[in-house]
Amino acid sequence: MATSIYYDGDCPFCSKYVQLSRLRASVGRVDLIDLRSDTDARARFAAQGLDPDQGMIVQTEGGVFHGADAVHAISAMSSKSGLLNRVAATVFGNRLLAATLYPFMRAGRNATLFAMGRQPMRTDDAAEGAHFNLFARFFGLFLLLHVIYYLFRAAPGAFQPTSVPLLILGAGLVLVPEKRRMFTGALLVLAADSWLHAPAYSNHTMLLNFLLLTFLAAGAWHMLRGSSWVRFFADVRPVGRVLLLIMYTFGIFHKINTDFLNPVTSCAVALWRQMPPPLVWIDNAPMHYLAIYGTFAVEGLIMVMLIVPRWRHWGICFGMGFHAVLALSGFAMYPVFTTLAIVLHVLFISPDAAMRITQSDRYRRLDGFLRRPAGVAFLLAAVAMIGAFAMGHNYRMVAFTWLLLAAWPLTIIALKGAERPATDKIEPQLWAPTPALNLISILFFLNCFSPYLGLKTAQSMNMFANLRIEGGVSNHLVIRHTLGPLSYVEDLITVTQATGAPVLELMANTQGTSYVYYHFLDMLEDAPAGAQVAFERDGVQIPLTPVSEILARDGAMLHPAWMRKFIHFLPVRTELPLPC
Repeated sequence: MATSIYYDGDCPFCSKYVQLSRLRASVGRVDLIDLRSDTDARARFAAQGLDPDQGMIVQTEGGVFHGADAVHAISAMSSKSGLLNRVAATVFGNRLLAATLYPFMRAGRNATLFAMGRQPMRTDDAAEGAHFNLFARFFGLFLLLHVIYYLFRAAPGAFQPTSVPLLILGAGLVLVPEKRRMFTGALLVLAADSWLHAPAYSNHTMLLNFLLLTFLAAGAWHMLRGSSWVRFFADVRPVGRVLLLIMYTFGIFHKINTDFLNPVTSCAVALWRQMPPPLVWIDNAPMHYLAIYGTFAVEGLIMVMLIVPRWRHWGICFGMGFHAVLALSGFAMYPVFTTLAIVLHVLFISPDAAMRITQSDRYRRLDGFLRRPAGVAFLLAAVAMIGAFAMGHNYRMVAFTWLLLAAWPLTIIALKGAERPATDKIEPQLWAPTPALNLISILFFLNCFSPYLGLKTAQSMNMFANLRIEGGVSNHLVIRHTLGPLSYVEDLITVTQATGAPVLELMANTQGTSYVYYHFLDMLEDAPAGAQVAFERDGVQIPLTPVSEILARDGAMLHPAWMRKFIHFLPVRTELPLPC
């Protein structure tokens, strides 16, 4: 029986390897078969559970070998003449070494083929592809708003080298969402962007970072495994769903405090008073209590609907609609957070329902429009208008312009996205098939709970909750004091005087604000040489002291700079009741 080596003819590594391996001198006749052209062989191996996209296949009298075993078999059959064959014999001649190194080689091979635009031999499920495309289109819209938010709202003038690439990639995904290399590029640039912006205090950025971590971890794992894009995205979906449910959980839990429930100080009332007419005209006590307690009812109901399969479509529509209405408030630039929330709601849509959405006449017209010059011009004009309104802090007009982009696809989802239990493959899954990925959900939960543990007041998904937990003072009705084991948020200082550092001088002149001592030390590291500061800590007044002296005494408390991108604190407003 002749030895047969089945390989991917579109893979330059596989082709070169089998060509250079001097097999005929060792074992006689060897048939080199390109699986791209031999569909019968592909079907035969698929029936045996062998995936050619995960590695070469060698068939001999001794059996069938796949992946690392195939490379080991080729090494054993090769002659030792030539540098390549000697190296291969040394490395892959050892079965354990071959099994250890092969996943990394396969990952490099797959990454190269993906970058080259080579398609895998396996055929993707059309419904899964439709679901990803729907997700990617909304994700692209989010990227556009995310960049605008940082350019004109969070850090005006703080232009990052990642801003323009993200704008281009975001627009590209809105226009042609099926481009997986573009999506992957967006994730990689977004990872760099998140690092450059850290520490960042916005709720949407923290939620985004955990979603981004999920994509990167799942991508690395499935690249090593040689898995398909479908399996990769199927691993991300459950984690994304849980992130949304955790967001709703703490959106409710943080608000169980005296000051959110007080109409005089509640953020719910403050947001309502920034709604556009005619909503803002309804400004009375019953409306204030409805805004406060309606928040608990609506967010709780959305959570239940998303979890219960028969109600899931209504939960998706209700959740998207709720966040779309919130986006209309001029209190802050909400469309960014709203769009990210919509992105996560899309993950609850089943692939079969996504297929019906993308194949509907309305969606086809939308898709066709966005691929024409008129659609490109419309998108660019809308983004430019959003940027201009954001620059002028006119957040209501930002929201109205955002609706021009989002209303059409949201309406189609509402009309065509209902699941059909009799025929659809319903996915109630909230647990990722790769168990380690579920640790990200747990980390996100701990991050949101971190203020009560004494760690972090920033990036804990506060979401305008009027929450106060620092300095031994808690307005929460359930957790009356921090639980520990950490005590960062208990250690507060008030700056009373400063010289030689504008930031410290501003802190001294800001009334009613204290700072976590750890955060204070972090800021002192950036103070100019010769700067001095006086502050009160735990009832003790520290006189004007050189910054260098304070750091020499307490600077050892600080973690490395990279860790401080994740452990940081907001200024603490000391007035009570705490206004929004």
